[in-house]
Amino acid sequence: MEKIIISKRLGIGMDNLTEKEKGYFFGLFEGDGYKYYAKKTRQYKIEFYLNSERDKDIIEFLVKLLEKIGFKPNLYQDKRYKCKRIRVYSKKLFEIMDKNIDHTNKSREFKIGFVSGIIDSEGHVNSKKSYIMIVNTNKDLLDKCKEFLKEININSSISKRLPSKKDKLDSYRMYVSVNFRNIPHLSTKTDRL
Repeated sequence: MEKIIISKRLGIGMDNLTEKEKGYFFGLFEGDGYKYYAKKTRQYKIEFYLNSERDKDIIEFLVKLLEKIGFKPNLYQDKRYKCKRIRVYSKKLFEIMDKNIDHTNKSREFKIGFVSGIIDSEGHVNSKKSYIMIVNTNKDLLDKCKEFLKEININSSISKRLPSKKDKLDSYRMYVSVNFRNIPHLSTKTDRL
């Protein structure tokens, strides 16, 4: 896995974010972020797709983070779905997001932020039954989250979901102890508990 240094040397203000905010940004991108290069227009795009009705608080927080690192994001309402696209054009940010982030030796704060971002992108919080659940097809990603949670003394479990007729890939369900809400996290979905 290639190590990258996230700093102002790359021409964007990632150092303006706290470690927890950096972790959140990368976690949210892992779940709901996309990157692509449009050859025709020679544009490097980073986009996040979030529910425009349920996730207004997440969209607002993401916009603040993007502004903090020096971007003025474009927001688009997708007319076909209840989806808001948050887009920035940046080759340098594309290059950062295009590389594998080395998660080893990351701070406790980064790890809490990363899990917070995954919960906000791929998670479901049920306040009546009091649980936090993350569903994803990438078991390695969930294993990484489980490892991070174990390091901060939060229990979690992962199980394979029964496939539905619509499923093309295997998917996994991860339950996170609601004790996650008792640590200083950044997850707006967890705040809904």
